[in-house]
Amino acid sequence: MNTQMENATYTIHESGIPTYVFFAFGFVGNGLALVVICCNREHHQWRSFYIFFVGLAMSDFLNQVIVFPFEVLRYGSNFNYTIPPHLCKVESFIYSFTQISSGMIISGIGTDRYIFLSNHGQPHDTMLWNRRKYLVCLLVIWIFSALVSSLHLFVGNSAIFYPGSWCFIDVMDKGIGSVFSATVYALTGIVVLVYTVYIYICVMCMSCRDPEQRGRLLDADRVTGFYDVHVNVFLATSVTLYVVCWGPFLMDIFLRGIKVIPGCPGKLELWLVRLIDLKSNVNPWLYVLLRKEYIRRIFVRFQSCHEGNIQTAPPDGESKRLLQESQITFSNPSSQCSN
Repeated sequence: MNTQMENATYTIHESGIPTYVFFAFGFVGNGLALVVICCNREHHQWRSFYIFFVGLAMSDFLNQVIVFPFEVLRYGSNFNYTIPPHLCKVESFIYSFTQISSGMIISGIGTDRYIFLSNHGQPHDTMLWNRRKYLVCLLVIWIFSALVSSLHLFVGNSAIFYPGSWCFIDVMDKGIGSVFSATVYALTGIVVLVYTVYIYICVMCMSCRDPEQRGRLLDADRVTGFYDVHVNVFLATSVTLYVVCWGPFLMDIFLRGIKVIPGCPGKLELWLVRLIDLKSNVNPWLYVLLRKEYIRRIFVRFQSCHEGNIQTAPPDGESKRLLQESQITFSNPSSQCSN
């Protein structure tokens, strides 16, 4: 299997600042997200989201530690460093794998939420779907993503694209293997993207029609009084970024794979790749910033100010108060006092 190399014979004028920022931002963000979720694992009663999110962070982190260092080296050497052919194959696989697996994990989270919302009359019981089953689902996603992403390693080629900082399936090769690999990758991504948008629209519509259904997706420590608001906001933002940032790249690869767009990928594709990197780097920070602990502090502080109480009520007291409010339909305190 040959690897085509695009060695530029002209002077490249590209700033390395976006790459440096994405590398630092993503490395710290994904690492911090993994640490936060592992340190708080005992409080995660909705296991599916947290297991899937660990997989999402691990996929993005893999891209940070394998692909980005060589991009930084390329820009840092003033474009004198050239990625070796064997390393280009590895990078093209890792880059393809991380994007497909991240998309499928996000769609898996949405599917899980849809299943529980559709299960009318059945409360969310974490023991019905234990950790092993979620881990198996995550493993299946990774295996399928690896198969789709490795096709070009067996029947196609890899190539380095402008400005020599990123590797991907060789969409310039007219051979049947490269055309097949690029087309399968693009179509798989497009199908996953469309399905993800559809499933999240269904989840949002179901939640809007009957907000009480979201009670089945609660974590145990419901002190904010909101139904999983941090997860909902995270997922809504992630899906939006997912569509906006990954969709244009998939369409470009698909059109180039079937030879509708001729020529070598250039500056446009470089910016499409940077959009993908933006998506991968923002997700972990959204999760860290939208942690329920932070939302709890904001809610309790707001409630204390509203009630004129300068002291912050402890989480346990707030939880008991909400528990009592949730039981008001089953017992009337005023009637008990009169008796």
